[in-house]
Amino acid sequence: MADKRSVRIDYNQLHHMSSELLYETKPRKRLVKKYPKTFQVERIIARRTTKKYEEYLVKWQDWPLESSTWEPSCHFSTQLLRNYDNPVKPTKERLYEAGRQFFSGINTALKGKSRAPVYVHIDGDIWQYLSHNKGRNSEHRGFKLYEKDDFCLFKELPDNWWYILDKNGEGYAIDFPVKIKPLVTWTTANFIWKNNSLVEGPRMPIEKLCIIIVKRPCNIYNLH
Repeated sequence: MADKRSVRIDYNQLHHMSSELLYETKPRKRLVKKYPKTFQVERIIARRTTKKYEEYLVKWQDWPLESSTWEPSCHFSTQLLRNYDNPVKPTKERLYEAGRQFFSGINTALKGKSRAPVYVHIDGDIWQYLSHNKGRNSEHRGFKLYEKDDFCLFKELPDNWWYILDKNGEGYAIDFPVKIKPLVTWTTANFIWKNNSLVEGPRMPIEKLCIIIVKRPCNIYNLH
């Protein structure tokens, strides 16, 4: 965590600064006075592999979401990276919100006529926990196929999350498996007027799931 006596840089400086400046073992003298040597990781949002190395998108403790940066794995402890692959259980409040978002997205897909994918906003580390060691690979890159039992850790979902019925006991249900891909996109570029000049405003990562379902007609007699 940054020393309280240190002068914090604004999001533009942090977002565009080379990670080598933040983490080099022998930082330049002019940087030592201005920037803290380390930052506390709040959570890891996502992982990607580049031509050079593996990188992690990090949300920093006590910094706004728009200050999140991609950092190479060598900047983190082995334990922190192990926790990403074997995530701990998120707080009850975060799981509840994730369940609300997921149920709303599935419900919209079941009620709608479109076959287009549904996008649900769920933090990447929460989905990492819920989907750990679950699902099987899909023929489409980045997607996995999930059966109904794969959602057993998602206890915040109501029992009827996978189907809808009308007053006559007829409706639609998911024809499992569900195809899901976690995504991280960024808010569009926008500009603000600051210090008598036009500068680029903050851009925040958007964590979401791309969900593709096939639905089938159902009634109270053939739900299972």
